[in-house]
Amino acid sequence: MVYQDHLTKFVILRPLSSKRAAEIAYQLLDIFLTFGAPVILQSDNGREFVNQIITELASLCPELKIVHGKPRHSQSQGSVERANQDIENMLAVWMKDNKTTKWAEGLKFIQFMKNRSLHSGIKQAPYKAMFGTDPKVGLSTSKLPSDIIKKIRTEDDLQDVLKSNDIDENDDASGSSSSDDSIDRRQEEIMSARQEAAEGLERQAKKMKTVSDKHHEAIEVGDNIIIPIPDVDKAKSDLRNVVGVVLETVAELP
Repeated sequence: MVYQDHLTKFVILRPLSSKRAAEIAYQLLDIFLTFGAPVILQSDNGREFVNQIITELASLCPELKIVHGKPRHSQSQGSVERANQDIENMLAVWMKDNKTTKWAEGLKFIQFMKNRSLHSGIKQAPYKAMFGTDPKVGLSTSKLPSDIIKKIRTEDDLQDVLKSNDIDENDDASGSSSSDDSIDRRQEEIMSARQEAAEGLERQAKKMKTVSDKHHEAIEVGDNIIIPIPDVDKAKSDLRNVVGVVLETVAELP
């Protein structure tokens, strides 16, 4: 299961034993109780399926209220589809490198790799957009030289190194203060990262519309059009397309 926050592009991966709504709702609830629940839940599995999940979530957490997202939301759907493809490729490489078929064990590693990678849409890593800082991997991502890091085994060793390098004991190895000023600064960094992500998504949406306009002819009231039905929204016996007639047009978005 791939869960993605639309603004930050932060993904959370969970292995599933089935596609039952009850199991998915259980996994989603665990995510919501850690990160908070969204207002809108979008899925590429069809409206009826999402309604089942929302019903299951309501039974598990009666105070939780989520609405179903607009079907076929091109920007978010495309983002999730690209993320899914990246995750599949990264997982295949991880399994090959580790010589294992236990793909579920690799999901946490792939999740971290995906979230620390630069996202072209928001112009930063999803991890930074979510938390306002670059991801850390213990001392290996600190400012300390690698030869010194190899010698550190205990907290006492670390404190000795910090003192010898003139780093205050109240600071972490990366030099970030734990004072109130640091907390305020971190909040500002998070808000700045979120704003940058939102601006990146807006630019991406405008670019998508420009490309779409170039590939689709302008339509007028009275024109006949053919609308393909997504596989997820139709039964096997349903038609692949429906024929429609344009009744009215709406003003373009600014």
